[in-house]
Formats: sequence, C-alpha cells, structure tokens
Amino acid sequence: MTTNTILLSICGLGWIMTYIEALRLGHRDKSYGIPFIALGLNFTWELYYTLPGYFEFGTHVSTYFNAFWLLLDCGILYTYFTYGPKEVTTSKRTFYLQAILYLIGCLILQHFVFQWVGIVLGALYMGFLQCILMSILFIRMYYRRPGLQGQSLILAIAKFIGTLPLTIMFGILGSKTGGGVHEPVLYIGSVIFILDVTYIYLVAKRMMRLKEAR
Repeated sequence: MTTNTILLSICGLGWIMTYIEALRLGHRDKSYGIPFIALGLNFTWELYYTLPGYFEFGTHVSTYFNAFWLLLDCGILYTYFTYGPKEVTTSKRTFYLQAILYLIGCLILQHFVFQWVGIVLGALYMGFLQCILMSILFIRMYYRRPGLQGQSLILAIAKFIGTLPLTIMFGILGSKTGGGVHEPVLYIGSVIFILDVTYIYLVAKRMMRLKEAR
C-alpha cells in the first residue's frame, strides 16, 4: 500500500465520519448538520464525478469513496429538506424551489468545470474550493445558532481529518494520477487547516460553556 493510498483512505474515512455524524445530528436536533450552500456543491460534485471517475480510473479507491459519500449526502439532503423550512422565513414552496434551482445550478457548474479543465483537475480544484467554502460556512453556522444545534466536536474533527491528508497528498507529495504537486492546493489547504482548527476550538469552547451552565 502506497503513502498516497493511505492518505486517500484516511481522507475517505474522515469524510464518511463527517457525513454520518451530520446525519446523526440532523435527526437528533431536527436540523441539518452541513450548510446547504456547501452541501449542494458537495452532492453535485459526488454525483458528477462518481460515474466519470469509474470510467476514467476503474475500481480505484477514490471511486468507492465517492459513491459512498454520495449515498450519505442523499441522507443529509433529506434532513435539509425535512427540517430546513423551519429555519427560514419563506414559504415551503419557495424554500423547495430555491433549493432545487440551486442544485441544478451546482450541477451545471460542475459540468462546466469538468469540460474546461478535465476530470482530474476539475475534481481536485472544485473539491478544495468547496472545502474552504464549507469551513467558512461551518464557522458562520456556529455564530448563527445559539447552541450546538446540528454541530459537534466529532463532526468538526472528522472534517479536519478528511481534508488534511489531501492537502499533504496533492500539495506536498504529489500524485502521478493527479498531475504531480499542485502548489495552489497547498495554499488553499493551509487556509482550510487554519479555519478547521478554529472551528474545532470554537465548538470545544462552546461545549465546555454549555456543560458548565447545566
């Protein structure tokens, strides 16, 4: 087993933990655990790159992880469509219409990037840009919600674990399949690292404060 395979496996398991925890929190708190702007991009990324990834790389470990992530994202989307309407002021009809239009827009964006730079670079750079957006939105969600509704330390740490190995793999070590070392990935990944550590700290701090208040 190569170093990159190990890193890719850690990444895959980290995101599986993230999605499972988001599902658990969503059902427990009657909410959703991943901000929809990031969730829509993630879902369409996985939807768009799973099948092309299979035809391009065959039974590669990343293809299996993409397919599993896609299934879990379907569950998280369910929590958003089920519990999301109560968190907005618009009507349910408007809520669903906006969400569906956004998902369609995300799918068109994934297709445009795929056609522009190809499957490897498209998946790589869209994936990292989505990750940095998700990190920002997690912190935004933290400040928008009074408690830890839809959030937990497990989710925060799992998201951190899911992203860091890919920064090392594509930004430092390089990948033959991925076209070598990508310096922009290292820069983007470093910002994600700082944001994720900040989010872990914020969640841990609020957890301690909530325990003390009991």
